[in-house]
Amino acid sequence: MSAVRPTVVFDLDGTLVDSAGAIGDIINDMRAERGMRRLKLDEVRPYVTSGGAAMAEALLAGAWGDPPTALAAFRQRYGAAPTPADSVYTGAREALAALSGAGLGLAVFSNKTQGLCEKVLGDLGLAPRFAAIVGTGPNTPHKPDPTGYFQALNRAGGVAARSCLVGDSAADEATAKRAGISFIFAAWGYGDELGVAAEIARAHSFSDVPALVAACLASPQPA
Repeated sequence: MSAVRPTVVFDLDGTLVDSAGAIGDIINDMRAERGMRRLKLDEVRPYVTSGGAAMAEALLAGAWGDPPTALAAFRQRYGAAPTPADSVYTGAREALAALSGAGLGLAVFSNKTQGLCEKVLGDLGLAPRFAAIVGTGPNTPHKPDPTGYFQALNRAGGVAARSCLVGDSAADEATAKRAGISFIFAAWGYGDELGVAAEIARAHSFSDVPALVAACLASPQPA
């Protein structure tokens, strides 16, 4: 019987991809069509990790109908727009190559819908790097529910005891806690580092990730 491959599961927005600019452009185009003021990037960024429903309700609903109607309109435009090539965080491609070269399995779990996860990663040429890509849908609740984490892990051929999650938000941290696995905080992302527990490993750039992953996988998983 072959050994189980250690696996790293990544969040998408604010961790692998800086998507706030592209999302903000679409949101502002939609707001402008309804006579709403243009938002600054800092007003959009906090909603990116909370999922499309919360973003649509806060930034579009009313002028674009109820939240589900606004969200559907946003997703249609987002799905049709090309993903900017420069939205991949600096060092991400190199870190993924290093982890893969070291024999680790790679996966993604995001609050984005499944189709949009696949579209963004496909546009950027990153999809082949991952053994599993899991977005939210009928059978995959939003974080911090860990269901999607375990789906990604299972599809990648990993097990919880030999895995860790890399993400930038409190929802990612809570997901890891509920799953009983190690968490690495991506300090370059959209989350607030002050809200992250002091004992959590912090990556300040992607160059930190391979060593932190190795340390997490070598340590006992949290209780």
